[in-house]
Amino acid sequence: MLDFTKLLPLLDHVEYRSGQQLATHFNVTRATIHNCMARIDALGIELERIPGRGYRLCAPLDLLSKKEIVTNLTAEVTACMHAFKCLQQVDSTNNTAFELEQPPSGSFSVVLAENQTAGKGRRGRTWISPYAANIYASVVWSMRRPMHELSGLSPYLAICVVEALHAMGLSGLSLKWPNDIYCNHKKLAGLLIECSGELSGSCKVIAGLGVNVAMKNYRNIEIDQQWTDIKSNMPGWELSRSQLAAQLIATVVAGLQAFEKKSVSDMVQRWAHWDLMCDSEVNIISESGVQHGIVRGIDAAGCLLLETKQGIEHIAIGEVSLRGSE
Repeated sequence: MLDFTKLLPLLDHVEYRSGQQLATHFNVTRATIHNCMARIDALGIELERIPGRGYRLCAPLDLLSKKEIVTNLTAEVTACMHAFKCLQQVDSTNNTAFELEQPPSGSFSVVLAENQTAGKGRRGRTWISPYAANIYASVVWSMRRPMHELSGLSPYLAICVVEALHAMGLSGLSLKWPNDIYCNHKKLAGLLIECSGELSGSCKVIAGLGVNVAMKNYRNIEIDQQWTDIKSNMPGWELSRSQLAAQLIATVVAGLQAFEKKSVSDMVQRWAHWDLMCDSEVNIISESGVQHGIVRGIDAAGCLLLETKQGIEHIAIGEVSLRGSE
């Protein structure tokens, strides 16, 4: 059976490729090519079909290249890389990352995928992950700090990522506690931090990151909130997905290194610069119920500061919703 991923690089968004040309190239039947095209179509990749001419992509595909990613990493980053997997399809990059051995202290492993069939978001949500559209990455790190000291890691890494995206030229960026990145008030990216290990000892940290890059090229995207992607906000965007992946990997690794060394004393001030919800009246939804109040930033531990009738409360877990709008 022909793997559709071998066929994709031969498809073009300008010239047509006939079914017979493709069948001859792979030494398979036309029916096999037809089945591969159906698989590609099922992924949401838009194809144009014209009898007598063949197939072409409606928009160019920017496939990940492990070689290009590594080339765009600095020598300092590659020196502490333990393992690197760039895969076609996984259920979740975080799940795949958990299966890897824990890297030695001071080094990291990374998993990237073109597609996730069961991408993981916060609070059990699914992260929609169309093929070759976005960045789906998970960095594995051996944290020399106990899990009870990691409450600020998620918002801290979100700060690092939003600052990196801003440096790449994106504007209109903001942060929604604890780790969502917005662009012009629509969700652009998010992180999911998962840990395993002893509560009082070192632990294995999985920092999962999803960034929407070219979602607009895909049909049938069903997400229960407003979303956006990089190319919708910056039509002149020139970085390939591999170049972007390299910069984001380096950003997350640098963030993990800084957090481990406790070099995050400016986190509260840096968060305030991007805070989407500051001074907004919100609901905090958690398993214990709904709390009402006004957001007053975050504290040094990464907890949300919520002003209520009882005073300032420090919220460690919950979902922030603007009152009356969500």
